[in-house]
Amino acid sequence: MKTKTILFLLASAIMTLQVANATEGALRGRFAISATDTVAFSRGNLQYRPSTSTWRFAENQWDFLGTANGHVRSFQWSYEIGDFVWTYEGWLDLFGWGTGSNPTASMTDNSKYSSYTEWGNNAISNGGNARNLWRTLTKDEWDYLYHGRENAASLYANGTVNGVNGSILLPDNWVMPANLHFSPSNSTDPTAMPNNYTADEWVLMEIAGAVFLPITYERTMNWQNKDYCTKVYETQTARYWSSTPNGTKGAYYCIAYGSPTLTTDNRYVGKAVRLVQNHDGSDLFPVMADANNALFSWTSVPNAESYVLHVYEDSAHAEEVFYVTFDRDGKVTGLHFVHSAPARKTDADGVETDRMFFYTINDLQANTDYWYTITASDSWETVLYTYDGSFHTKAAPATPTAVTLPDVDRPETTTEKIIYRGQVYIRQGDTYYTLLGQPVQL
Repeated sequence: MKTKTILFLLASAIMTLQVANATEGALRGRFAISATDTVAFSRGNLQYRPSTSTWRFAENQWDFLGTANGHVRSFQWSYEIGDFVWTYEGWLDLFGWGTGSNPTASMTDNSKYSSYTEWGNNAISNGGNARNLWRTLTKDEWDYLYHGRENAASLYANGTVNGVNGSILLPDNWVMPANLHFSPSNSTDPTAMPNNYTADEWVLMEIAGAVFLPITYERTMNWQNKDYCTKVYETQTARYWSSTPNGTKGAYYCIAYGSPTLTTDNRYVGKAVRLVQNHDGSDLFPVMADANNALFSWTSVPNAESYVLHVYEDSAHAEEVFYVTFDRDGKVTGLHFVHSAPARKTDADGVETDRMFFYTINDLQANTDYWYTITASDSWETVLYTYDGSFHTKAAPATPTAVTLPDVDRPETTTEKIIYRGQVYIRQGDTYYTLLGQPVQL
């Protein structure tokens, strides 16, 4: 009885299924930036394409553009249209301070940067594509993130992700993904840094809420033409602007790589920008792309040798949608009409530690209530504990995008799988079905 009570309290405290509506582009981790406020980070560093006046977040957290920022003045006069046109079609990711309304500003006169315009005021194409959804951390918020929050010293370290050096930040409610590692370290010696992750390993770290601030280089004064800031230094630096001014000519920024510190620089210097948004307080942001999937996360139950996830269409658990079985290490051992993305772990030295598993359910119906159970059993198939709850998927897009399928000779009774907009469908004759058997019109 005592053991079951402990398991119940443990499971109740650590199992979550969050279905908060985070802005597109927000990572799932919760980070305290004061005694009362928490934020979620954007999926990558801010980028701007001057030829199309388009903002976006980098596709990967480790992406940075480096020397490409030397094209900050790559434009010429066009007599045909009577205006300047850009000769550079690529992206930039180093900006002068507060240049949300003038991201290609490159003059070395600090008075040209006298007023601060928030970058997050812009509509960011893969960050919700609406104005005023994001913002930049202040000096004090950066400092609290690295040095003020509870257990701060154990929640950051230098590391390498997909071969790129940078600073790793762990969320306040960190639980280590299965089969991975993390060690707080300020070393910048590649041979001494213990935190090296492949792109595949970082997927699991990111799902668990980790943030990576890559090295960025820096754009500063061109000594051959001191009026402009066009020289990019290829240094191992990760320098991110804050929104806090320092006097009339300077501003504070965070040196994230190495020993994290806050210091100041001229406002004209081009540095990286990583935006945040106020967090809703939930433990994890869910996977809700295309409005038909949800992310489960749960921590291992001591002595459990298997887990079974059931999803139902009714609260009485009579109408089952599908089920998935896992072994003790989170590996899928059986599934029914689902795609799998299991977490795995091999215990070091036979020591049983808490492990967090993640599993994404796809091909659910949009705007629908679902109920679930996750049952943990021991090697004798005795149920140790059952997690249960419910969730609701978001509404489907108003008008599905039309698609033209290949015109090939085939019998009308042919059954085949196709992939459309990242989802798998079954074609039978002229009718298309989801993997759950629902007819759809593509």
